[in-house]
Amino acid sequence: MASRKPKTARSKSWWRTGSGWKRLALWTLIAGVTVGLIAAVALGIAVYSTRNSLPSYDELKSSPNGQMIRVHAADGTVLVSLGPSYGEWIKYDQIPQVMKDAIVAVEDRRFESHWGVDPVGVARMFWRAKELHEQGRRLQGGSTITQQVARTIFLSNKYDLGRKMREGVLALALERKFSKEQILELYLNKVYFGGGAYGIDAASRKFFGHSASELNLAEAAVIAGLVKAPSHYSPTADAEAAVQRASVVLDLMAETGKISRATAAATDPRSVKLAPSRGRTACAISPTGRCPSSKC
Repeated sequence: MASRKPKTARSKSWWRTGSGWKRLALWTLIAGVTVGLIAAVALGIAVYSTRNSLPSYDELKSSPNGQMIRVHAADGTVLVSLGPSYGEWIKYDQIPQVMKDAIVAVEDRRFESHWGVDPVGVARMFWRAKELHEQGRRLQGGSTITQQVARTIFLSNKYDLGRKMREGVLALALERKFSKEQILELYLNKVYFGGGAYGIDAASRKFFGHSASELNLAEAAVIAGLVKAPSHYSPTADAEAAVQRASVVLDLMAETGKISRATAAATDPRSVKLAPSRGRTACAISPTGRCPSSKC
């Protein structure tokens, strides 16, 4: 019967006898996993605590974006409104599908699949960080629709790392408490579209003269394009920029499968009729941003 071979130094664990870099790599991995677990637990606690402290959906709907002053006549009719405009609250099932598809395509194409924060969007944001820094521009982008809802309702527009972290925690908490439909309804009724208009109904009435429930594809593309830079892409301030941005929205809708390429190509944002306002009759969007004639 063969006798057992005596243990040698080679039988000892590799990390005890291995080179220094192997031991360093192992301990670095252990430390990284430990820190990651602690961070995950801390994040879970923060999200759970925030979720429990969130207002109800009805309270979120009624939270003001700003102060509006209305001057009434003796019979109660409104003579003039000063300050932000809000329009009517449009329920999710009353919002045209083209409006929902347009805003998701341009602002958050993975809205239906992420948990409030989009890792792909965050990674892309940091990938561009060096380029933006060299151009003297701040790090931006990567915010989901849910994060924008959190910022609009609970936070300020001040840009810093602390606010971004709070925004992320709030977004995760909102997704734990409310459905995607409720979050998108909040977004479309509260986001700022320029010219003092908050929400798609106020924007639709301001630019097109009718309720948001009547928006067609071209109009929805114009409104969805406003969110990125409301003053820059306003059809009444810079018609050409508004048309170009709406065309980008239509291309993104086709790219994400919301509409066909043929539909996107056949939809002309220039055909959109702007509502009449002081000193302007109703007219289609023109490159000059003005009505080409008094009959338009």
